[in-house]
Amino acid sequence: MSNRPLLEVSGLTKHFAPRTRLFARSGTPVRAVDGVTLDVHAGETLAIVGESGSGKTTTARTILRLIEPTSGTVLLRDGEETVDITAATEAQLKPVRRRMQMVFQDPFSYLNPRMNVGRIIAEPLEVHGIGDKRERLDRAAEALEAVGLKGSYVNRYPHAFSGGQRQRIAIARAIILNPSLVFADEPVSALD
Repeated sequence: MSNRPLLEVSGLTKHFAPRTRLFARSGTPVRAVDGVTLDVHAGETLAIVGESGSGKTTTARTILRLIEPTSGTVLLRDGEETVDITAATEAQLKPVRRRMQMVFQDPFSYLNPRMNVGRIIAEPLEVHGIGDKRERLDRAAEALEAVGLKGSYVNRYPHAFSGGQRQRIAIARAIILNPSLVFADEPVSALD
């Protein structure tokens, strides 16, 4: 077994250009993430703790390259393969995204109200061409059960669930691909 980390982040920085008149006068960019370096090994849990607005969510989104970093490197190792996420093209990122998933802070804001929960949870399987429609729905039901909800809820819509249940749905969606890494932005804050 390798002692190399699954995720290696070195000098990660994300600065935003000033957008308000207050910041524009000074011309100083907002330094949301500034020189983050960390390693995460397989099976390990890492928590980033800080006050509201300290850059925790921006750090996670930058590591996942949901937003572009200003500088730094992010390496993902899976077996013998190493991918430099910061340098990867969009085509190279697609299989990487299968191995890294995120549970967002507010599930209701990104759970499509026009899709039933089964389709919402199974969507990552469809995007990555895994299984047929029936197999995806069966896996969605299994994922619901894995997070403490009934598999029969696959035909319900997001509005029919409490905030805590919607958070469980978001977790089910994140784990359905069996990712190597799960980023959770305050995942238990809404659980009931």
